[in-house]
Amino acid sequence: MYSLDKRLRGKLLENSAVQIKDSAIWRLPVATYDVAFKRAKRAKIDILMKMMLLSFQETVIRRAANLSEMLLVEELFIADLIEKMQRMGLICLEKEGFKLTEKGHEQLAKGFVEEEMEEESTEMVYSPVHDAFWPALAKLHEAEKEEEEDMPLYRYANERSATTDHILQSLAEWENAIGEDGFQIVIARITHTEERPVEYVPCLEFRLYNQEQDTFYARVWNVALERWDEALEQQIEEQERVDWREKYLECESEETSQ
Repeated sequence: MYSLDKRLRGKLLENSAVQIKDSAIWRLPVATYDVAFKRAKRAKIDILMKMMLLSFQETVIRRAANLSEMLLVEELFIADLIEKMQRMGLICLEKEGFKLTEKGHEQLAKGFVEEEMEEESTEMVYSPVHDAFWPALAKLHEAEKEEEEDMPLYRYANERSATTDHILQSLAEWENAIGEDGFQIVIARITHTEERPVEYVPCLEFRLYNQEQDTFYARVWNVALERWDEALEQQIEEQERVDWREKYLECESEETSQ
């Protein structure tokens, strides 16, 4: 951590008008979740499938041969599509014939079909202060782990929890894509979430004064994200910057006059 602190100080002081008035190292608590989810292949309903779904919705169809005659399409092809639609949960066979399921009605109205894939799992990291998810944390060095125990907790930390909807939204932003076969691959649903013990991210804070602009500002290096963290900087400035002028400049002025 010492070498990182030294490197960051050198970077900040490249501007000769900038002074470091104070600094601190603290730890930011983050929540980690084990998340199980299912993707789905989504595709626009083609004309033939739409005609079949509409037929099942409006007419009693008992056999593939009946639909084959109505649509003038080869019976074997119709039978394959009926089997596929049953597997996808769009239709079901009842005593009187094939009927659209609730899912079938819903997807016919939306104009696309979805086919769920196998369950997957991932680890997600949630920062309550940012109200945002990060990719899984890289393993911190053991030396940093030991240092964390002596660091104070971030003074504006909160205990907000992530919701399932937020987890789903974040996963969708990361994982939704277009498959090689033209299907859109989407996150269909979260099947399970489990919150794990809180982890801590070291952060290096610098309080700076620019003499030329006569302004105070904060810079915070987030070790997990490996970058300056504007959200933390903004929060600190909103809470404290008004007091920094009195604390650092006026006190210095008094000391000089004495």
